[in-house]
Amino acid sequence: MRISLLFTAALMLIGPAAHAQTPSIRWSIAPHGTRDGTELQLTIESRWSPGSDSIWSDSRTIGELSGLTAAQLRGPTQQAHFALVRDAGRLDCSGTAGGLTGRGSCIVTSNPAFAGYLAARGMGRPTQQQIFSLMMSGVGRDLIEAMDQLGYAKPSIEQLTSMGVHGVTPAFVRGLATSGYRLQSADDLVTFRIHGVNVDYIKGMAAAGPKLRNLPASDLVSLRIHGVQPDYVQQMAAIGPAFSGLTAEDLVSFRIHGVNPKLVQSYVRATGGALNTEDVVSLAIHGVGPEFIDGMAALSYRRFSAEDLVSLRIHGVTPDYVQSLQRSGMTHLTPDQLVRLRLAGFDAKR
Repeated sequence: MRISLLFTAALMLIGPAAHAQTPSIRWSIAPHGTRDGTELQLTIESRWSPGSDSIWSDSRTIGELSGLTAAQLRGPTQQAHFALVRDAGRLDCSGTAGGLTGRGSCIVTSNPAFAGYLAARGMGRPTQQQIFSLMMSGVGRDLIEAMDQLGYAKPSIEQLTSMGVHGVTPAFVRGLATSGYRLQSADDLVTFRIHGVNVDYIKGMAAAGPKLRNLPASDLVSLRIHGVQPDYVQQMAAIGPAFSGLTAEDLVSFRIHGVNPKLVQSYVRATGGALNTEDVVSLAIHGVGPEFIDGMAALSYRRFSAEDLVSLRIHGVTPDYVQSLQRSGMTHLTPDQLVRLRLAGFDAKR
């Protein structure tokens, strides 16, 4: 499985000064997976200008590095040369390799045919740094053609670079379309990718609740940003009918205010009453947790409304306080009576 990591500063700010400066591109190899030299970790570090650096680190097979063999990589340290070839261009690297490690420097070269392909579509010609980013992220004709087939607006080279950096692939674009999502732009695709809205998440949410099918793209992003996962929705739905048809807005509000299934379960278990979404949020906002509800229930204080529980919590009526009142013979008090005693400073222990 390939994992790509990019740490970059001002990657997209490519002006004349940055373009004019000769880039420094360094490579290194370390073992990955098996130790027979067939799998490796390739790290490419580049500097294009002050403040414009990047690091790509990918697990690759030896077959992807044209000119380098597993035997060379396993053997004694010696001169090594290899090329990484992609649609956008190629990276020619030289240095030393052996003992399953290696290091050296590279130069990047644009593929004239690809540059012409972009220009013919009115997208302009990429800079050397853009070629490098497109090549390292694997962006080629297939992504452009997938977007064109699905009716997306023609992306700019900057958008293509951003898609590559964030891992937007043809399979990702087509998968979203199959799930019913043909987004508005390349930028929307990047937003989905950045926040982890993928086919699996869309299917999982649709299966978790009837009101979570065919959601607007903005709702999916909001759900993902606030950490709403399908299992969270399912846990809520299992509590009762009132929670089986939660909307995206309900779920985002729950997560923002820290509502968890244990809180709702405790309330329903203690009161047996129906609970609406506003009550749930109010309980969470005012710090009424499952321990508080369970503690009051253990003292035979059940059937309280959410409003009563919030009032008790706000005014410092705790299970310990109620227990001290019961020990002094003050039982079966109403929520209002408990609050009045607390406000009056009554302490049964004195």
